[in-house]
Amino acid sequence: MTEERSILRIPVRAPFPWKALLEYLSFRLIPGIERVEHDRYVRETGSRPIEVSFDEENGSLLAKGVRPAEESATAARIANLFDVQFQFDPIQMHLAGLPLFERRIAKVPGMRPLGAWNPFELCVRTILGQQVTVAAAGTLMRRWVERCGAITPSCVLAADLTSIGMPNKRVEFIRALARGVLEQEVKFELPWSEVDSVLKSLPGFGPWTRAYLAIRLGREPDALPASDLGLIRAANVNTPAELSRIAEAWRPFRSYAATYLWAVGQE
Repeated sequence: MTEERSILRIPVRAPFPWKALLEYLSFRLIPGIERVEHDRYVRETGSRPIEVSFDEENGSLLAKGVRPAEESATAARIANLFDVQFQFDPIQMHLAGLPLFERRIAKVPGMRPLGAWNPFELCVRTILGQQVTVAAAGTLMRRWVERCGAITPSCVLAADLTSIGMPNKRVEFIRALARGVLEQEVKFELPWSEVDSVLKSLPGFGPWTRAYLAIRLGREPDALPASDLGLIRAANVNTPAELSRIAEAWRPFRSYAATYLWAVGQE
């Protein structure tokens, strides 16, 4: 007997730049677990994937393949990943008049930081992305999925991660995080200030990593990973100090400014 699956409808607040969000996400996925295809976000969950598409006419995301018992949890994950109730007006009013953002905002109104389907997965992906390109981080992530099967704390700790193509100390950073989650030292459901305080005590979670996670996991509006090379280049400056200086004009929305610099070109 085929298991019944539901179709969820999740309202979104306009403007909602679905194609731009998918394009940005497509370079930051967990290979083998999630993918973007045919204007859809697809998440593997076992026997049947969940497919998320955008119904622009009715202003909602549609999620197909959801088990009835998991409707509420799945809707919450999707809403978090795409920040469906993001309020764009304050960001537009503050940033649109600044030279770096005027054309970017006109080109893609409503761009916002992506969240995460799973916080632990995003932390692993972020540590793998330290000091490497986005493409290289994707390659490393694919290897981790192949070794671990699933990116969960227990799977990470059980896997053979020798000779995986990255420094051993970075492997140990992720293992330390996995132990912290399993031992309930790290609780992602707590307020971000508390999560950040615990992450700060773990190896591998320096200022850039925690600022990036503050944007995506913490939904902090004014975080800034000032040492990020992509931001430095996009802002046409040469050093983190210069970026921090010009970013004073972006307060209190530096997280959203950073997202526009990462995700939207001026061309």
